[in-house]
Amino acid sequence: MSPETPPPNQREPENEPWRPRSNPPFGPEAAASVERSLAQLRDPDDALRILNGVELNGAAFAAYLMLADTNLAAENITDTFYDSYLDAWKHFDQFRTVVLENLGWLDAVSAVMTEQGIPTDHLTWNRGAIDQQIFQTYDAVHLDGWWHIFQK
Repeated sequence: MSPETPPPNQREPENEPWRPRSNPPFGPEAAASVERSLAQLRDPDDALRILNGVELNGAAFAAYLMLADTNLAAENITDTFYDSYLDAWKHFDQFRTVVLENLGWLDAVSAVMTEQGIPTDHLTWNRGAIDQQIFQTYDAVHLDGWWHIFQK
C-alpha cells in the first residue's frame, strides 16, 4: 500500500481520487466471470462480497475474479482488489507506453537520439522483450476488449 492510498477500512468509493480513471464496459465476458465465480461459492456472504465488489468496480472486479491467485471466499476480497488493481487500457500498447514513461526510458532514449543526431526511424523498441518483462511484473486480464492490469 502506498502512502497516497488510504487503508482499506477508510476507503469510500466517492472519495478515492487515486482510483483508476478508465471505465471499461461490463460486457458478456465480465458477466461470465462473475457467474463462474459465484457458482464456486457455498457461503452466501462470500457471494454478497463479490456482488458488492462488482457493483462498486464493474468490469475491473470481474477481471480480478479471473486471476488464478484470487481467493473468492476471502473476507477482504475488495480490499485486495484495491491493493492490486492499476487500471484498464483499451490497447495493450497504451499500457506499455505508460510503463516506459514511468521508467523514464522514453525520455532517455529521446535525449540520446537528439544528442547523437540519430534519426527516429533508426531505433525501434523490442516490444516482445518489453512485454515479457511486463507480464513477469504485472498480471494482465483481457476482458471484453480491455486490458485490466494488476500488481503481482
